[in-house]
Amino acid sequence: MWTELNRADIERVKGELEARRSEMLARHAAELTALDVDEAEITVIEEAIESLIRKFNIGSAEIVQLKAVAS
Repeated sequence: MWTELNRADIERVKGELEARRSEMLARHAAELTALDVDEAEITVIEEAIESLIRKFNIGSAEIVQLKAVAS
């Protein structure tokens, strides 16, 4: 256990916390970027499906079932 806490100790801990915070924010930004890419891909697929529905005049009563592809 510490018996003394000096200014250098406090500054060191503040620096460590600041570094951890920066790393966390960078990871968060990377995750948000990946989610944005995923969302854009889904939007492209959604627009393609809507285009096909309009092109082939598929009514809302018809259901299109997609086959799952094993990864």
